[in-house]
Amino acid sequence: MKDRYGVDELAMIMGGTGVVLALIGTIANLDPLTWLALAVILLALARAFSKNGAARRKENEAFRSFANKVPGLRDLVARMGGGAGDSAASASGAKRGPSQADLDRAKRTAKKMWKERKTSHFLKCPNCGQIMSVPKGKGKIRVTCPKCRTKIETKS
Repeated sequence: MKDRYGVDELAMIMGGTGVVLALIGTIANLDPLTWLALAVILLALARAFSKNGAARRKENEAFRSFANKVPGLRDLVARMGGGAGDSAASASGAKRGPSQADLDRAKRTAKKMWKERKTSHFLKCPNCGQIMSVPKGKGKIRVTCPKCRTKIETKS
């Protein structure tokens, strides 16, 4: 959704804690614990859908400073990608996920494949993942990948 804060480290920990509490409450047949778990999960969802990003960032920073003081929690938050620990990705400021250039390239490829879907058949090289276009209706053909020179036999 637009302008929502999203899921951060605190929301993930709250959601995980809520699920664990719900399981324990259900297995032990403790209704108050199950209701507490539901409240924690709903609070985590409310944080994720909040429009007040400044307040959520402040809460998350307070949680991260607390997590840095607790050894087990610090490691858990660092593994989640939160950077509360001493991870190299958080120190260098590197972001995860595809770059904008990769997203643009994928969009162009999908657009081309949709436009040529009636006249071309698209193959993906099993070796390197290169996408190749071949004409439809030519029967059994042998295609050589331009990137890695792997030979592929297929029907068009």
